[in-house]
Amino acid sequence: MKKNNFIKYSIFAGALVLGVSCTNLDEQILDATETSKADPDAVLNSAYNGLKNFQDQAGIFAVSEVSTDFVIVPTRAGDWGDGGAWLQDHFHTWTPDSREVNAAWKMMLSSVYSCDLALAIQGIPADKAAQALFLKAFYYYNAIDIYGQVPYREAGSSPDDFPKVWTSPEATAKIIAMLEEALPNLPAKNSSDPSIANKDAANFLLAKIYLNKAVFDSPTHTGFNASNVANMNKVIQYVDAISSATTLAPDYWDNFKPTNNTCPELILTSRNVLGVDAVAGLGINGIRSRWYMSTHYNQVPSGWNGFSVLQEYYDKFDATDRRIKNNDQAIIAHVGSPLGFRIGQQYAPGGITPLKTRAQNGSLPLDFQSDAAGLPADGKITGQNWLERWGIRPQKYIPDASNMEKPENDYVLFRYADALLMKAEAIVRGGSSATTVASIAAQLQARQGITTTINLSTLAGIDKARATELWEEGWRRNDMIRFGTYTTSRATMKNTDAYRVLFPIPTTALLNPNIKQNPGY
Repeated sequence: MKKNNFIKYSIFAGALVLGVSCTNLDEQILDATETSKADPDAVLNSAYNGLKNFQDQAGIFAVSEVSTDFVIVPTRAGDWGDGGAWLQDHFHTWTPDSREVNAAWKMMLSSVYSCDLALAIQGIPADKAAQALFLKAFYYYNAIDIYGQVPYREAGSSPDDFPKVWTSPEATAKIIAMLEEALPNLPAKNSSDPSIANKDAANFLLAKIYLNKAVFDSPTHTGFNASNVANMNKVIQYVDAISSATTLAPDYWDNFKPTNNTCPELILTSRNVLGVDAVAGLGINGIRSRWYMSTHYNQVPSGWNGFSVLQEYYDKFDATDRRIKNNDQAIIAHVGSPLGFRIGQQYAPGGITPLKTRAQNGSLPLDFQSDAAGLPADGKITGQNWLERWGIRPQKYIPDASNMEKPENDYVLFRYADALLMKAEAIVRGGSSATTVASIAAQLQARQGITTTINLSTLAGIDKARATELWEEGWRRNDMIRFGTYTTSRATMKNTDAYRVLFPIPTTALLNPNIKQNPGY
């Protein structure tokens, strides 16, 4: 490729990332001169940086969690209005021009582009190429899950040509092939840094793909509850291939502490290390969103008073379950009230002084109320008594008391409890294993303070177990689609349009004539 073509191509690709369309670059995008100058580590870091998109409350997280039975983001007078974006997500009324639809699309496909830049470097070491290929497969997995089709470029194609498109079944096969190619050259999991793509992570993602393959093999993602035995046996095979270095943590909350990088349960994370990532220019503030998005302004750490857990989700738990009520002494000392699902009166650090709202000159107690208190059907709260108090507040990551603004908690992408639940589901769906679902349930139930009964003998029990174990971890929409409940009417969502299991292709992306809008939009 000539230098002027490279410049032309770069402008074109940059426009795609910004929303004119989108691209995956399967071709060698740099000529020999350019690739010889590229630093594999720097380019690979850019590919890893795409994982930080998962830490934000918008984009991928919004479409994966706000659109489910887990949380709603009500409009609180002028707060959290954002042109109706958050309520569109929850009420399933999004359009091809909706904010989160476009944000998630750009996040995933710009990250694919970064992976292809790394893969195009001549002489890139095999282990680094394998990491880039794994990351590319992961980004594509999310794009297929959300949109059901993805654009790509064939090797040697002209940069002036529009990208071609893989259907969901085609992309699924490609993702599997990428992971199988990457797996032999990936490193073993680093016990102190699971942010490095590794063999356990590849086995986990392969299990996840085969668990969802019946859905993904349907272009419209309507293959609900399909119990293909061959696929289920693959799930079991790949979960069993996860190394002995990966085990359940004795305490559920070890996964979400500021020092969680050494937790044996974590398989893949997005790293946050003060003094390292900040210097590298990657930024480590995104993880703050996991408490800022829900906590009240007057709490420590402060927040934006938004995301609220729905009563129907809260009711899946025993109220004393440690997974939603972490009242460790250090937690009370630093933040005042138990972490997990924060409900009732909230306290200042130390747990003694009750907090007040800002409304009505601070005359109201800051006591978070469930939606039993009455959320208007339109999701808009206007009454002064409820603006700051409505909703149970989720908080899963333990704030880093020494660095509240730049916390070092690594963001959890894959963990072993999920792998065990995938294996249990595969067994119930007909897969063969010497392991019993009762023994898997016993392992999970044995953790400190798990008081909600874990029954994995039925699909309904597995659905509940996944909801109670993996809340706020980005899997709820994926699970609900697989169990056939995503478009079922529920307390705060009445839109039952079946086609909304897939999000629409953004309007700007349709400038590529090879991309067709998803049915129903």
